[in-house]
Amino acid sequence: MSFFTDGPRGRPLFPVPEQELFGYNGRPWVDSPHEYIVPAILPWSMPLGRSERTIVALRGIEVWPESVSFQLSVYSRDLLPGDPGDGLIDHRRVPDYNALLVGVLFPDGRRASSETISVPSASKPDQPVLRAQGLGGTSFHVDHAIFLWPLPPAGPLEFVVQWRDRDIEETHTSLDGTALRDAAKEAGEIWPGLPARETHGLPTRRVGAQAMITPAWPRESQAPPPLPQPSKSRQPQPATAPPQATAADQPRRGAPLPTRIPRRAK
Repeated sequence: MSFFTDGPRGRPLFPVPEQELFGYNGRPWVDSPHEYIVPAILPWSMPLGRSERTIVALRGIEVWPESVSFQLSVYSRDLLPGDPGDGLIDHRRVPDYNALLVGVLFPDGRRASSETISVPSASKPDQPVLRAQGLGGTSFHVDHAIFLWPLPPAGPLEFVVQWRDRDIEETHTSLDGTALRDAAKEAGEIWPGLPARETHGLPTRRVGAQAMITPAWPRESQAPPPLPQPSKSRQPQPATAPPQATAADQPRRGAPLPTRIPRRAK
């Protein structure tokens, strides 16, 4: 006897349009490739900063072929500020140094932090990229994903946390960058050989949540034909403008309207 007793459900009246996954766009600095790669998991769990009523902790690390995602959690004994879905780390142009700040320091001196605004770049950046995203939680516990590109070089990687509003001073925690690079070799591709998106050489324009393929502005050879012009032998005569009423013909503002009725013809 089958464990699942119900029969197959009918197809919906309006099915979702079929769409295939295209190949990876090859920009690992934008975001972690969740749709293409199964990451290697490092179960590293440790406190990164703490005070009497608040703890900032690392719960684990997802390692991708060219980047790392730190699973960061905040625990509090009293009410946390803001919406848990938005997270507690905000990339602003003017950083709030009293709020929760995170950063990393590479062994070669390069660094990245949540002090600066983080916007995905179309071209490859020349500096490390750090991007924080809220993953939800409650008023007393909030999860975050801290994306870091590229993989750190071999050696100690320092993870830095500061939260002055919660009495957490700048705290440095050393992680093994060599182990992170070794784990990246274990990340596996899910769909090898996916075809790339065909754009036919046309520029891609982003409209709302959909990507539209639009041709470039037409050159002279592609310009639309000119509109037909009227024949010179038959030029239309300019219309005669109606006579303009003079000031004497118009009643003065505030004056009563004329009430005299013309006599009926006999």
